[in-house]
Amino acid sequence: MEKRNVLFIYCAFLTLQSICGLHRSLKYYETIHSTHFQHRILKRGIHHSYHPYNRISELEFYSHGRHFRLILTPRREVIHSNFKAYEVNADGNEKTVHLDYTLNDNSEEDDTETDNSSSRVKRQTETYEYTPTKTRCPLLLVADYRFYQEMGASSTKTTINYLISLIDRVHKIYNDTLWQEHQEEDGFKGMGFVIKKIVVHSEPTRVRGGETHYNMVREKWDVRTLLEVFSREYSHKDFCLAHLFTDLKFEGGILGLAYVGSPRRNSVGGICTPEYFKNGYTLYLNSGLSSSRNHYGQRVITREADLVTAHEFGHNWGSEHDPDISVSGSYLMYTYSVSGYDVNNKRFSPCSLRSIRKVLQAKSGRCFSEPEESFCGNLRVEGDEECDAGLLGTEDNDSCCDKNCKLRSNQGAVCSDKNSPCCQGCAYMPAGVKCRDAQYATCEQESRCTGASSECPRSPPMKDGTGCLERGQCRLGKCVPYCETQNLQSCMCDTIADACKRCCRMNLNETCFPIDQQDILPDGTPCIQGFCNKGVCEKTIQDVVERFWDIIEDININKVMRFLKDNIVGAVIIITAVIWIPASCVISYIDHRRVKESEKKWQWKHTDELIHPDEPRQVIYVGGQRQQRIQHVMHQS
Repeated sequence: MEKRNVLFIYCAFLTLQSICGLHRSLKYYETIHSTHFQHRILKRGIHHSYHPYNRISELEFYSHGRHFRLILTPRREVIHSNFKAYEVNADGNEKTVHLDYTLNDNSEEDDTETDNSSSRVKRQTETYEYTPTKTRCPLLLVADYRFYQEMGASSTKTTINYLISLIDRVHKIYNDTLWQEHQEEDGFKGMGFVIKKIVVHSEPTRVRGGETHYNMVREKWDVRTLLEVFSREYSHKDFCLAHLFTDLKFEGGILGLAYVGSPRRNSVGGICTPEYFKNGYTLYLNSGLSSSRNHYGQRVITREADLVTAHEFGHNWGSEHDPDISVSGSYLMYTYSVSGYDVNNKRFSPCSLRSIRKVLQAKSGRCFSEPEESFCGNLRVEGDEECDAGLLGTEDNDSCCDKNCKLRSNQGAVCSDKNSPCCQGCAYMPAGVKCRDAQYATCEQESRCTGASSECPRSPPMKDGTGCLERGQCRLGKCVPYCETQNLQSCMCDTIADACKRCCRMNLNETCFPIDQQDILPDGTPCIQGFCNKGVCEKTIQDVVERFWDIIEDININKVMRFLKDNIVGAVIIITAVIWIPASCVISYIDHRRVKESEKKWQWKHTDELIHPDEPRQVIYVGGQRQQRIQHVMHQS
């Protein structure tokens, strides 16, 4: 029996700021124009290259009375060696965004599972007995034209960088998770994601009459319909998961939708799923979607966007929703919105760990890939490499590093400009050159090169008491939140009356309380059941889970027994309901009938129309005066 799970998220990870109504969300803000930026490419090789690994950028701007200097380098851990990114126009024509390249992929697709059903059954049995060795879920990320315009500022590269950074943060949540059946038992970890392809739609897709496309011009979409249309794409079958990013505002506060994975062999939905046929279409249900705009028309902030996508991936990997846990905050898979501040907000509950563990053991071997070995050209110095100048270096065009990732020592190179911040012109920078600015967010002072190394020394901590983020203070090199500076713990009040006030608690097991009744959180701040609006925590709509059952196809007693075993609680409830609901109706009917008969009998014996108190016979009115009828009956008797 196959089961397809569809999960709706009526969660509102709501935002502190909005491009549409910035003045309503912030008390003070400054607008940064493009003319305020100083942007330059650093440490470029002899010849220009468009490959992202070779575009290390420095960005400087001045805002809020401070000078910002950012060193921008591409994310590498979540990039597949065969990574490709395309810009797609209205006619569906793809244009490569950067220099296309091909490297050997050490992973192999397990085609035997689709060719031989018996081997599929055997492997399914074995998957419950070993730890997965393929630990990376290759992703297809798709940005529609709305996301491209709003979140990517109509820039393909900006859109791609945003998605890579988002997945990098989500990957860390999954990669650091220990998937275990029980806390006292051993588990496995290191399961995560790798981006294999990104598709960015720069224009709405042109469609013919009667056709439907997920990127077409359309004012409103039903979120279920949108995901179903997106799931028709044939290319999804080549990936572990396909995810659509949009800027649509859905009804009911929906921010995400995903098909739920299952450990059962023939089930559809989630990772590594077989195709599914519906209404004449072939659907690939290894898919999900996320929106960057809530139902109030505001953008979700970065932290909340991360949690939305991580939540959706959690459903794809096989997790259901979690109940509310007050201690340490709600878990990642909680039905309602979470703020991201509590400890549990980025963690999976024990129930989710068990569910996902079963799915990973059963299906990861089908579509996951093995972690890639180090290779020359990924801009990371690994193994016996002395340097790595990226794809530019493999073209033998870098002045410090050759194509074999070795320093050009015969030309006097002692370091690589591409790999070391205190290296310039293949030599160490002089002592005293600033290599890192002060960082108030992390309470770090500026750092300067030593003149004897190509690496930037560790930044010394700022003095204790220096102000940092969220009214916090620097202590021992860390930014301590406001509550902790008062020897309390930061938390979110779980009562509606205090949900939008700044709250602290004495310790982990104590109740949160407002530190100041007048200290109201800004509008849009996440609260216990939604977001703050004028000091009131407005409730968001709960997730709705809709399931599709194919109960006719491929039914046998073994599958029925296994289903009952895997769903013992639900099976007991259903069987009990099937027996007791009809029985209760019958018992209720019999009791009701007996009560009516008893009442009728009592009324008969206590009426004043009896012929004689000792006789059960009663006068029945037929017509005429009462006195005449009584005489008639008595005479008859």
